[in-house]
Amino acid sequence: MLKRLFERIGAFFRDIQIINRNKATEFLDFELMEMENIFALILFGSFTGMPSPPAHVTLQLLPLMQDELKLMYNRIGVARDALAEVVSVLGEP
Repeated sequence: MLKRLFERIGAFFRDIQIINRNKATEFLDFELMEMENIFALILFGSFTGMPSPPAHVTLQLLPLMQDELKLMYNRIGVARDALAEVVSVLGEP
């Protein structure tokens, strides 16, 4: 009986460890997404009235922004369609 109790306690702490790892991974994914958004805002800040980096720097970093450019292009296409906006959050297959 004592052995089963220790096994259950061990399983409980293993589950807590798994939950904490998943939360940490989700937090890092969210932080990475926000860093990419900030990076895009720095490069394309001139569209929103913010000062932008020199043009040659922006042109050198442009290939790295391919996914963000596709996302902005898709958002322009669905700007007035609320349902398309909700579905676009789910991502592409």
